[in-house]
Amino acid sequence: MDLNTDNEKEVLCEKIINDIHAVFLKDPDLSTFEIIPTSLNRNKSPVIHAEHHLGLESWCMKHVYHHAHKTIIGYRRQHQQRYLQHSDVLLKYLNVALLINPDVTTFWHIRRQMVQTNHLEINCEFKFSALTLSKKPKSSEGFSYRRWLYSFQSHDAIDWPSEFGICERCADRSANNYHAWTHRMWVLQNDRDLICSELMMTEKFMRKHISDYSSYHYRQTLIQHAYELCYYETDEMEHLHNLKDLISYYMADDLEILSTTDVLEIMLPGVDKAAIGEPRLSSFLYCCNLAAHDIRLCDDQKNMYNERESFENHRRASLRFIVENCVRLLLGELPGLYLAPRTYAQLQEFNAALQKFDYASYTFLAALKRSESMLGENHRKWCKIFLGFNYA
Repeated sequence: MDLNTDNEKEVLCEKIINDIHAVFLKDPDLSTFEIIPTSLNRNKSPVIHAEHHLGLESWCMKHVYHHAHKTIIGYRRQHQQRYLQHSDVLLKYLNVALLINPDVTTFWHIRRQMVQTNHLEINCEFKFSALTLSKKPKSSEGFSYRRWLYSFQSHDAIDWPSEFGICERCADRSANNYHAWTHRMWVLQNDRDLICSELMMTEKFMRKHISDYSSYHYRQTLIQHAYELCYYETDEMEHLHNLKDLISYYMADDLEILSTTDVLEIMLPGVDKAAIGEPRLSSFLYCCNLAAHDIRLCDDQKNMYNERESFENHRRASLRFIVENCVRLLLGELPGLYLAPRTYAQLQEFNAALQKFDYASYTFLAALKRSESMLGENHRKWCKIFLGFNYA
């Protein structure tokens, strides 16, 4: 790009920013924004708008961002506390600056002030933040801003499935997207009714993105969250095929005809069922069935794609969920106690209890320990450290 003077640069940047602002006014339903790689100025507007998609040619990006940044900071310094009175002018520069670089906390803070002073509508801000995430799906500031906006919304008025959709698109576009999955965990905490659909979604995502461990970790959090909420699907309780297959595998026995009660007796022999409660026991079996399913899934994925760290780590996490929660209930830890937030000292105390636990006294856990010992020296070391399996 050939710009002879600073004045010419500013005039051109102003024209481009005004063109982008005109698109915002014309199309309030913009869904995506992209920087289009272009090396030369072809003497036409670098702003591309088609079917709710907005693009900006890359040759002018640096100059436009620098001009917008300088203008915003200049307004703040010149007008100090009164700069929000110029919100209509500031907004077009903020839009451009955040579309190009959505990780500037100061600019998001200005938008927060505009929302609080009723210079911006919350519904429009949800659309704008989603637009910035279409360009940079790993923007922590973009997700943080959405969570802040939700503090002004009533729980019943929020479309949580739509929020999940944004998280999924961002995770799909950018591997190991910690910020998208963390935001999804936050959404999950706000709506218990989404657990079932999330379980199906995570399995599909794990099968599609086999090395994206963020999705595996989210799956682990999801199962733990379901257990904390005492969640289970009544229809699944009659089958528990994955858990029964896992028990059969470990114990080298055919348990196809076992009832749910029999499975419970094998895993938790002699526990006080009345003290624990039927909902907690049902949730225990349901979540262990999910963990057993994931163990098998990881083994199948390993056979199909060869060894990957994501398969091994998720299999271990699923195994740990089953063993730890068996031990907790066998030790007599009641639901109210062990589901409470645990301090570091309490976690250390439980880890010490794992090391002392007598696995040989329980047929299922003894068989599990014996079977896992056959998976190599590294796995035995992991079992010793995290499960307290003291192999001779």
